[in-house]
Amino acid sequence: MLIVSRFKRTVRTYKEWLSRWHCLPVPAWIKAAEHYQKGDFAAAEALYKAGLVSHPQSPAKFNALLDLSHCLFRLRKFEEAENFMRQATIIAPHEREAYVRLARLQLWLGYASEAVWTMRVCVQRVSVDPELAALFITAVVESGGNAATVIEARELLAGLHCDGGFPKLEVARARLALLENESVVSRDNLSKLASIDRGPFEAVVAFAEVLLKEGKIAYARHHLHRSLVVAPEHPKVLRLLAQSYLSPGIFFEPEYGVQIALKACQATAWRGVHELLTLAQAYIASHDNSAALLAATRAKDVAARLIGAYPEVARIEQILQANDSGSQL
Repeated sequence: MLIVSRFKRTVRTYKEWLSRWHCLPVPAWIKAAEHYQKGDFAAAEALYKAGLVSHPQSPAKFNALLDLSHCLFRLRKFEEAENFMRQATIIAPHEREAYVRLARLQLWLGYASEAVWTMRVCVQRVSVDPELAALFITAVVESGGNAATVIEARELLAGLHCDGGFPKLEVARARLALLENESVVSRDNLSKLASIDRGPFEAVVAFAEVLLKEGKIAYARHHLHRSLVVAPEHPKVLRLLAQSYLSPGIFFEPEYGVQIALKACQATAWRGVHELLTLAQAYIASHDNSAALLAATRAKDVAARLIGAYPEVARIEQILQANDSGSQL
């Protein structure tokens, strides 16, 4: 009976494949999808790669690349994930999903300048919608927002016609306004979005970052802990929380800062410039200059391979020089 049930399920799966793709099934990808759905990403990875070798011209290749990239992301093989996502944008240049996933991966790693370029290509090839606009603006803000990209973001907003109801876009709009003029109204808008019960994750993290800059450590931690409930391994959330333990005063606990910064670095597979720099700062605050030097050197090496300007590099140089001279920052 079990054999009959499996046979029927296999026949049904193959019929669905033929109906969707109009080509012969790729058995490796069908098996990969089963492992993917079970959360066995390592097994799925191997099968997706095998299918790419045996059926490089399959019409289902784009979807296989996306699924493989997700498996690699979950396994923290970020460089491979990025490479396969780029392949997806090449074979299907007008499909939005590959750009969205690639930009989100780049933002996860803190590569905001790369995410700006990814989304710039996307909005040139794909009809802009609120999600794409929000992602582009977020990348602009995260990259520091030079004059040219801010103008692009403003033009994108001006040409977007929507009736509201897109919280992520409202978060991005408020962050862009804050980046430009630090207005009280923009801060209040972000605060309202962050305070909504089960409000946008992006708003909670962004407002926590604002509170940290204002020195309101306790309030910032409250929002960061809210964010961790939703995404316990998010590197930016962990990094900001680590920074909250490095602020002078009653909240200064550098040992906790080191522990949390280590988790942030692990979440990026040691490829996040911002996270590595925070770890270096935490080590310095803990008077462990040797470890600080290692983290800072790694951060500098990663930054050297990225496009765009990373202001953290100057800070890294200061850390290296301070350690070389045996001084304390």
